[in-house]
Amino acid sequence: MRGPWRAILALALHIGFFALPIGLVLGLLAIAALTFGYDRGGGLRAALAAVVVGAVIAVGLRAVLRTRNQPRGVAVDRSEQPGLWKAVQSIADAAGAPAIHEVRITSEPHAGVREDTALLGLRVRRRYLEIGLPYLAGLTVSELRAVLAREIGRFSGSRRLTAMAHRAATSVERTADGLTGGPTKWLFAGYARLLTATAATTAGDLELTGDAVSARVAGKKAAVTALRKTTAIGFGWREYAEEYLSMAVSVGRTPDVLLGFRSFMENPERKPRLAERAKQAIAEEVPAGDHTTTKVRIDAIKRGGGGDREVDDKPAFALLRSPRKSVPELEDRLLVDGLGPRVPWPELARLAGAEQVHQQAALLSSAVSQSGVSADPAIGGILQAVHRGEGPDLINPALNPGLDPGRVAEAAVDTLTELLGGAVVDSLVCAGRAHHELNWAGPSVVRLASGRPLDPDRLVRPAVADPRLVPGLHRALVELGVALNHRRPPAAEPEAESAGVVSPVECAGERYDLVVTDRGLLLLPSRASTAQRLLAGASARARRAEQRELAELAEAAVADLRERAGAQWVDSRDVASANLVQERRGWSLSLELYLDDYAVSALDEGVVRAGPDDSAAVALRSTADSVEHGDPYGGLGELMGARMVVDDQRDFADG
Repeated sequence: MRGPWRAILALALHIGFFALPIGLVLGLLAIAALTFGYDRGGGLRAALAAVVVGAVIAVGLRAVLRTRNQPRGVAVDRSEQPGLWKAVQSIADAAGAPAIHEVRITSEPHAGVREDTALLGLRVRRRYLEIGLPYLAGLTVSELRAVLAREIGRFSGSRRLTAMAHRAATSVERTADGLTGGPTKWLFAGYARLLTATAATTAGDLELTGDAVSARVAGKKAAVTALRKTTAIGFGWREYAEEYLSMAVSVGRTPDVLLGFRSFMENPERKPRLAERAKQAIAEEVPAGDHTTTKVRIDAIKRGGGGDREVDDKPAFALLRSPRKSVPELEDRLLVDGLGPRVPWPELARLAGAEQVHQQAALLSSAVSQSGVSADPAIGGILQAVHRGEGPDLINPALNPGLDPGRVAEAAVDTLTELLGGAVVDSLVCAGRAHHELNWAGPSVVRLASGRPLDPDRLVRPAVADPRLVPGLHRALVELGVALNHRRPPAAEPEAESAGVVSPVECAGERYDLVVTDRGLLLLPSRASTAQRLLAGASARARRAEQRELAELAEAAVADLRERAGAQWVDSRDVASANLVQERRGWSLSLELYLDDYAVSALDEGVVRAGPDDSAAVALRSTADSVEHGDPYGGLGELMGARMVVDDQRDFADG
């Protein structure tokens, strides 16, 4: 069943969700009134039952009705950006859609209408149109109009019942996800599944409706291009953030984010790659839930009505008043507030490149100092060690302890090549003989003072892989002007970052909160009693308080947590092997440790037991009331890597 009948059925079900408990309480009150005339005791008992049932229902409804759908991003005032508001208003009028109360700019590659509702979606308080900053950079004016028409058009007059049913279903589903536990969540989650199933297809119907409005308002060509291009922008924004915005964070400088992203998207080498990725993703997309695939939507637009419109190829941010002034202000409020002074992208690439090779040289010095190899940490001393065949031993401290043994040799060559190459470039940068040059097609290029590019990997890798070639590398470095006595002080030990928390776990008969980090496992004496755990399982408020405590634990600095009384630290570098047994009722983790004179773990004697071959062992086990925050098990897998064997016994029946 599709179309308005499914929407009507979903709305009837949703209205019944409120009407049924109200009717139940009113019925009990009516029974009490009728009974009271000839049996006062029975009437009072019926009235008491009505009060109790009404109180229980009121508590449950209060828990689900107070959820608000908060807007994201920063608001754009109508007087501040009249051009953008005019475009939005004209699209809403052409689509016959309800008015937009607020336009907001977000930092995500997304656009959509977010509604703050009451009564779980039955009444709309305010409508927010959210426009992602990446769309303002990567789309043209015509394409942005198509995107906005698509989102606003879903609420057009012809589909208001469908929109209301979909709004109710998403509001109920969001509320159910936000509940933290207890009887209310259990009951409401069942209703959410029923309503979601009843309102199935409404999302797909609204998508097709919005696409039809988009083609009518902006033209078929712009509507189709916008669907394809927004897919490419999604891929591009992730790459841009990882490869370019990360440079700003590393050196504490503020670039022109929007203009930089436009340059990134329009790069002649990058643009066709992103377009091909988007084309492939659209072709391989499979339906998700009741959503329609992009390919089906594009085909529907091509078959539907709506001719072509006049194309406006100006960048979408041209809709903003004084973009040279307003765009940086939006960026400061959204993305980069507090990073530091603004610099042009070429200068940012120079600073970030210099910082990167500085860190690589410092990491190389750390590896040398921890390796036990008798070598000078300067470039010349490292070349001598490599020539003696000691490169793998020298770089071993910088390798991931959880590497598969079969990959260690390859990883040693890759890591030593990267760090030694970074030290070489660091020497040239410090001497003013090289700098990093911005490259929108890929990583920054190392440019020598002569104007010639330098590939440090190509320069260093052959000698690292074959020590017999070290003399040739030595001569090449001298010719380039590399200072062979160049070195950096060893890098400071990196701060551990939490991946997640499991609370509580058992270890040596005691209860602990287990914090899984990227450097090791931290055990903290659990502060919650069994009674508090049971209360958290029955009370939504207690469960929320417990989740807040776990969130605070996960966000706290690991170094500060290690200072707590009774804290136990298992450093990843001391772990020889791990065995994780997953059972239906929980899990157990056994760790084999080498706690020799070089060990960096901090464990009390009562926590550790003797293992085979002069090793030590630590055993952890989940409890019946263990709860998680974050992704502790994913973090554990990354931390232990190939050292951990997982024995999954959950699929086998007991005895």
